[in-house]
Amino acid sequence: MGGTKPLSRYTTYRIGGPAEVYEIREAAQAEALFTGGEIVLGGGSNVLAADAGTDRRVLINRLSGIVINGNRVYAGSGTFLPKLAAVCADAGFSGLEWAGGIPGTVGGAVCINAGAFGGAIADVLLYADVLEDGKQRRYGAADCRFSYRRSRFTDQNTYITGACFLLKHGDPDAIAALGRAYQARRRLTQPVGRSAGSVFKAADRPAGWYIDRAGLKGLSVGGAVISDKHANFILNTGGAAAGDVLALMRRIEETVFQKFHVMLEREIRLIGEF
Repeated sequence: MGGTKPLSRYTTYRIGGPAEVYEIREAAQAEALFTGGEIVLGGGSNVLAADAGTDRRVLINRLSGIVINGNRVYAGSGTFLPKLAAVCADAGFSGLEWAGGIPGTVGGAVCINAGAFGGAIADVLLYADVLEDGKQRRYGAADCRFSYRRSRFTDQNTYITGACFLLKHGDPDAIAALGRAYQARRRLTQPVGRSAGSVFKAADRPAGWYIDRAGLKGLSVGGAVISDKHANFILNTGGAAAGDVLALMRRIEETVFQKFHVMLEREIRLIGEF
């Protein structure tokens, strides 16, 4: 059953106004409710929801479950990446060590071709199951049109229901150790707190390089601040409004363009009316 709830409950920023929300735990629910006009959220990272909320229905993807068959690992699209990475490591499968610290779900990761530390979804995906026009379709990796932080699903309002990964056998201890090393590097370089992840995609250089050299670290609007630890993160320090975060995003875009003639591309998606 759905109901009106604040989107702040479902976003990593803990920001967002009211919407008609449905939590999807069975594929049949997705098939019954998804018409193409809804907003689909997984872990709620990489999004900024408006304070006024949205008139569109919001489907919170909770389709979980992991099945291992040989060196193929199938995961429901609502499975959190750290859980998937841990299960694969325990089973002695290599290829997703980089995903252990990413606060997103399988569906979102496939949609944007998530990656870190030189690895990406495109490297290990075998196929993705997608709900389109009321029917399930299966897209092989070659048909997903992967590129940097993009896929054929990025600009389409589709519902990814699950994905199958083709992984390599390895030593569980070595795989786990590499995963821990990646997470340690992440803790050293990325801030702790309420954020949506990287705000901008890399250009010819990492976006944080431009933001840092534009002198914007530490700049704040309301309860939102550009991280001192990593300039490509905007944190909600408590009570930030969506407008505060958006104002900082626009300030970054304008300043970086003025100083470097580079137009940064947003990685964060806006939900609702701003």
